Amino acid sequence: WKNARTTRVTTQPGTEFFPSLSPDSKSLVYASHARGNWDIYLQEVGGKTAVNLTKDSDANDTQPAFSPDGSLIAFRSEREPRGIYLMDATGENILRISDVGYNPAWSPDGKQIVAGSDRFSEPQTRRLIPSPLWIINVATGVRRQLFAGDAVQPSWSPGGGRIAFWAL
Repeated sequence: WKNARTTRVTTQPGTEFFPSLSPDSKSLVYASHARGNWDIYLQEVGGKTAVNLTKDSDANDTQPAFSPDGSLIAFRSEREPRGIYLMDATGENILRISDVGYNPAWSPDGKQIVAGSDRFSEPQTRRLIPSPLWIINVATGVRRQLFAGDAVQPSWSPGGGRIAFWAL
């Protein structure tokens, strides 16, 4: 850590949440409230201009996550109908794949997404306990419950054999 350094990547005004680094580490997607609602922005690492990928929606779009190959971004949207959406890394071809879920996380093979049932900003503001975990098939949208207990902010292990989460 003595040789570690920090580098500022974004320069937008306002709050920025839910960063997701691309697999090649060349770009970052995140949610920003700079335009008056939550949108998803793409920022090249070392670049100066952030691109609003969800500018065509007045609804809140948050919690972006790059797919393992970097070609897709999963995200939570409050547009109608609400749910987990996918879009190309360019912001094109937006498609809803699930009517439930928050904090989507990709399986290492990119074929599935795990998502919790509850959204939150701080542990003390949790509204839905328990929050089951869902596995969503990316190709079909078919979902199955993985865990019926309390689980939020899931993350798939690199080998695909485990899913980490926190709970109350």
